[in-house]
Amino acid sequence: MAIRNPAASDWMLLPPGEQQLETGWVGYRHVTGMVHWHYAAADENRLSAALVLPTPVEDDSGITHALEHMVLRGSSRYTDPETFLNLRAELALLEFNATTQKESTRFHLSGYDPTSALRGLGFMTDCVFQPLLLEEDFAQEVVDEKGENGALYRELTAYMKLAAFREATALAMQSTPRAPLYGGMPETVKQLDITALRRYHHRYYRPQHALLLTAGTWPMVALWHQVSKTLKDVGGVGLTTPPAGSLFAASKAPAMRLVTLPYAPQWAAALHPTLSAPRCQQQLRQLGATLLPLSSDFQPTPQLHFSLADDADTETLTRFVEDSARRMPSRRVSWQSRYQALKTGQDMARRWGDGLQRLYHGFAQTPFAPPFLAADKDDPLLTAKEREGGQGEWCPSCPPLTRLAILVRLSARDTTTREAIERWLVLCQQRTLRWAWMQGKPVIGGLGEWQSANIRLLGYTVDVPEDEAAALRHFWHHQLGADEVSAVDGEWEHAAHGISLSVRGSIPVFRAGTIMVSHKDDADAMHVTLSFPHTIDAGDIAVFGQAVMATSMMKKRRLGGRCYSLTVALDLLSYELTFESVADSDPAVTFIALLHAIESLTEPLTQSELETRCQGGLGLVSARYNKHCARFLKALLALAGQSPAVDFSQVTPASLSELACHVLKALKHPTLH
Repeated sequence: MAIRNPAASDWMLLPPGEQQLETGWVGYRHVTGMVHWHYAAADENRLSAALVLPTPVEDDSGITHALEHMVLRGSSRYTDPETFLNLRAELALLEFNATTQKESTRFHLSGYDPTSALRGLGFMTDCVFQPLLLEEDFAQEVVDEKGENGALYRELTAYMKLAAFREATALAMQSTPRAPLYGGMPETVKQLDITALRRYHHRYYRPQHALLLTAGTWPMVALWHQVSKTLKDVGGVGLTTPPAGSLFAASKAPAMRLVTLPYAPQWAAALHPTLSAPRCQQQLRQLGATLLPLSSDFQPTPQLHFSLADDADTETLTRFVEDSARRMPSRRVSWQSRYQALKTGQDMARRWGDGLQRLYHGFAQTPFAPPFLAADKDDPLLTAKEREGGQGEWCPSCPPLTRLAILVRLSARDTTTREAIERWLVLCQQRTLRWAWMQGKPVIGGLGEWQSANIRLLGYTVDVPEDEAAALRHFWHHQLGADEVSAVDGEWEHAAHGISLSVRGSIPVFRAGTIMVSHKDDADAMHVTLSFPHTIDAGDIAVFGQAVMATSMMKKRRLGGRCYSLTVALDLLSYELTFESVADSDPAVTFIALLHAIESLTEPLTQSELETRCQGGLGLVSARYNKHCARFLKALLALAGQSPAVDFSQVTPASLSELACHVLKALKHPTLH
């Protein structure tokens, strides 16, 4: 029997028969039918939340993608279409956005500030279940009557310029069964209208279909009250018939002869690297076959796709691939299959942040996760090789990852030491991969280089499951040491992130002087980079960036449908602030809007406005340095003499106004490219 919560009477604890307490997840149900799963075993202060709705699609119209855009334009409680952009500039959150997947739409956020998290969740919940869906917003957010502008239309036209995206669409359209282009195409979104979006919303955006997933130290009663403000006014009955209208299909892609071999996803992931090796590639060319990408957004499940020449024989290709599978050692099969799972988890963490990757992975392991969220936990060695891969979403079993690194700081002009360090880092990479192979546990690594003022940072980074990090750190600390680069005079440090080496004579010297500007416009993008002297506090720079984005000029430019997005990013390593537009119909106009926005900030803000912008500045820094690989980025900044712990207490209306004046002066003499 469900037990009502005395502090939130419209929420009930699920009965014991529906709980899975041994997994650490506790379930609740709202009176409307919405289910809330909270990960009570989380041992971190980071708050993560995701509102997930099943949104099936069978055509290329992009209706689910368009609806994701439209619901964030406002709701019954938040009628101003600028609210979403205002919150992105105000809230101290690591991630605050939405994404359309093949079978679901997700509205999610993460951060450390409970007040910001509750405000963000309240806004998203209200927009999801009680959106305005106005016709005038449709022309700006999806596509206008002329079929030339609209944020979604601009986004899709930008994607179509990418060769990989065009290849993925062609493959999806000619696969059997055909994979729908669920995100839409430029020609298909023109066939949508606001009525179709309203009907789809009424059918699928229902509380009884939705899942609320949370993890971290949420104030639970406050969370439930925030969500209940919306749910109390939402009905529970959706449409019983599909939305009216015909199915929309994109124009046909260039014809190709395509074959997909029926291998299980784990085996496809294991075979693909082997078939990509030079020797196998040569043999495939002789067979008239070309190996295609393992997966794409439209076909996320790993599959072996081949394009065939007219005279190619499918049976011969099948025998060749089967022979390759038969000759693969079991260790390599397990390694390559698990590597693909780690790569998928890494991509998710890089895109949405570590907190949301952990949230989705943790819930995917539970027995009550719906099919589109459940993890594929099959072992390739225990799975039949020949099995049709699914056409839906695919979530491999990827545990939370952490990044370890070997970092070296040296003078930017010291080429001799640099060559020695580079050779040593390659040796470290080889030894690490050999160790990982002997352990039978793949890792994802790579060499990197970063520049900051007068110093250069070289490093070898490794993303590894958290429960395996201690073993790799132990290996590094006992097998790699100063004696291997004994000719290098420097200071070694073994730390939680790995190893750091500061070469003697590489003390950071910070830049003084004036603000420098780089302005570059592409055909469909604006790029403006402000390089600041270190005499200007990082807090002022972060607050300035968010204050610019919060001006009416910048918001109107985005909401007018003339570009897909406007972004700001702060890099404390290079001490640069970057403003960019994406899929922009006229970058020159966007640059003028940026100038007007900065000019408006020469007038001092009120104290309450300043406090709001400081909160947004904290979010800007956190989104860059706490969202993904926080420990590694903190170590990287420390070597360069910087810290992500930015002080906002010294920011004043006068200091912000003065900074805006200096930036305007610098913009009069940009470095043109």
